[in-house]
Amino acid sequence: MRVIGSLDDFARGTGPGEGEAIGERIVFGLDTAVPPVRSLQVQFARLELVVEGVYRNALCTADGKIVTRDLVAGDVLFVPANCWNEPLWDRDVRLLSLLFGATHMGVSLLTWEVGRGAFTSVEKRSCLVPGNGPLTHLIEALGNLREEETTSARHARLIVQSVVEYAKTLILNPMPDEERQSSALFRAACLYIEENFDKTITREIVARQLGISPNYFSRVFSEQGGMTFSDHLTTVRIGKARMMLEKYDLSLAQIAGRCGFHDFNYFLKVFKKRVGRTPTEYRASVVGGAG
Repeated sequence: MRVIGSLDDFARGTGPGEGEAIGERIVFGLDTAVPPVRSLQVQFARLELVVEGVYRNALCTADGKIVTRDLVAGDVLFVPANCWNEPLWDRDVRLLSLLFGATHMGVSLLTWEVGRGAFTSVEKRSCLVPGNGPLTHLIEALGNLREEETTSARHARLIVQSVVEYAKTLILNPMPDEERQSSALFRAACLYIEENFDKTITREIVARQLGISPNYFSRVFSEQGGMTFSDHLTTVRIGKARMMLEKYDLSLAQIAGRCGFHDFNYFLKVFKKRVGRTPTEYRASVVGGAG
């Protein structure tokens, strides 16, 4: 596989391209076991292509066991929405990651060096996804093939290759001129929240990530999102808590912590206010079929 120096290299075909082995092995992230604390689990589908090195992950199998999988150059990890994977970051790896949102695709080219214990190169972009394009249908079709591993499913490989090729066209076509900077900042902030909701997040932290002042960030977020940053963050966290209450046999305290609520009593108060039921009542209603 040719070396990808940048996302432009990838999009112009100087990275993985025609005739190269993309998706010879496709591994699926599932949701048949409780995700580890450090796992990645978001509401959008993700596709991760190994460019160089070894990408080692903890994943769950179809029967609910957690195992370790090593992915090498050309291998693909596809994680459907709300499924999970846990990168172990114990090998040097260069990774191309695609995150498929409702209206935008997030693209990241990452280099992790074990010797430094850090990412030594990170390039990110956000690409507008046309509403009448094929990407949503391709991702849905690939998600319907989810299983532990498909080593010989030609149709899955063809879908992955189509997704990669379509991603290249989106990267080469920047957002329309009418897309205001504030709109791009809002989307970047929402993506940061989605990826870090379980951590301590403040408007100052997000504003610093975006390179703008906290006051300007608050104004942009309210204008673009129709709610304050704090309200949006709480909405995301409560949504995650509801999903975990429905799917996992975790204690309320564990769920609160995994959703970024470090004050358990505050979690109970906010959940009741937003959902109209306590977490215990909500879980009982879902299990009992009344939810």
